[in-house]
Amino acid sequence: MKKTQWNKADIVSNVFQPTRLPLSKLAFVFATLCASVISGNALAQELSIPCDEVEKKALEEAKENEVTRITAFQPAMPIERANPRYPAQAARKGQEGWVRMSYVVDKEGRVKDPVVDDFFGNSAFKKSALSAVKKWKFEPAVKDGEPTQQCHQSVQMDFVLGGRTGASRKFVGAYKDADALFQAGDIDAAEAALSELKDWDTLNRYENTWLLNLDSQIANKLGDVEREAQSIGRILSSNGSKRDKNMVFDENYVAYSLQRKIILDSQRGLFAEALSSFSKLKEMDDQQTRIEEITPIIEQIETAIASNQNLEVPVTIGENGNWFHTLVRSQFAFNDINGDLDTVEVRCESHREKFTVAEGHVWKIPESWGQCRVLVKGDDATRFNLIEVAQS
Repeated sequence: MKKTQWNKADIVSNVFQPTRLPLSKLAFVFATLCASVISGNALAQELSIPCDEVEKKALEEAKENEVTRITAFQPAMPIERANPRYPAQAARKGQEGWVRMSYVVDKEGRVKDPVVDDFFGNSAFKKSALSAVKKWKFEPAVKDGEPTQQCHQSVQMDFVLGGRTGASRKFVGAYKDADALFQAGDIDAAEAALSELKDWDTLNRYENTWLLNLDSQIANKLGDVEREAQSIGRILSSNGSKRDKNMVFDENYVAYSLQRKIILDSQRGLFAEALSSFSKLKEMDDQQTRIEEITPIIEQIETAIASNQNLEVPVTIGENGNWFHTLVRSQFAFNDINGDLDTVEVRCESHREKFTVAEGHVWKIPESWGQCRVLVKGDDATRFNLIEVAQS
């Protein structure tokens, strides 16, 4: 296997710096929690199957006066969705959060192998969300008239309490103190103050989102790309939506966050995630300037993907023992494994396979499987490189 990698430092430059939010926007409220309004809401954000892309490609490649077979694929359709149970202790304390999961819908329409991609808030939210999604039922996906599994599914379940928005007066004061330390350049003290705030066991979604904002700024100052990217991703998951009229930060800040995440994901070699964020940015109103600013980076990403050089993604397995990655090529391998990797599962649009891991082995995915993600399982803190191999 070739060892040449695309130099990600050539792809992006750190041209967009974090925007400082005015603390006047940090509102506070006084609220009494009532058991009668406690509920867990699940917001489905399932990945769509690009059936139209299959048809488009087939039509483009079809020769004149020849018949070309176009595979028919009908995505799985939900029949029954159970809401998660709100953990009683979290509800009593006013804790809010969310859980983002990936899962497979099998040929019988059952949910299989759900995996937590990320979460924020009380850890009990994970157990409740997993328990709920396992009860979901679907009309199975259909390919060429036959039921088939659908492997590209994801959902975020939000745990929110009725009757409370904004931040408590106590939180506002503590946050301003931590922010003042950061603005004064005392990063260690700001980090300590932030850590104390994170330990509060009464944080709601609004307060959590502001903490993530400060965390991303501290991470940027420390040059911690992984941490900053994670915090910005969690801000986007925690922020609410314009549709539901519950946004913590306005659309301009969301657009900035997407722009910043594109840069950070590009630096980390997560090109599929960067392209996904760019698609979301293009869907927003009145963001043409940001789109034009970031387009050169997107063009460099596309050039890198199309190049004859390998793409390297350095990885450290987190404490949950899982790592997901969306591939931009049909061949991948692992090298420089430091620790223990158990399995790699390839989840494509309508096909999946699970393997043991062998360093240097090249997995080749048939084009008919569509876009794929890899789920790597291993010990906490295991380090390795995932190589997206160039076509020979």
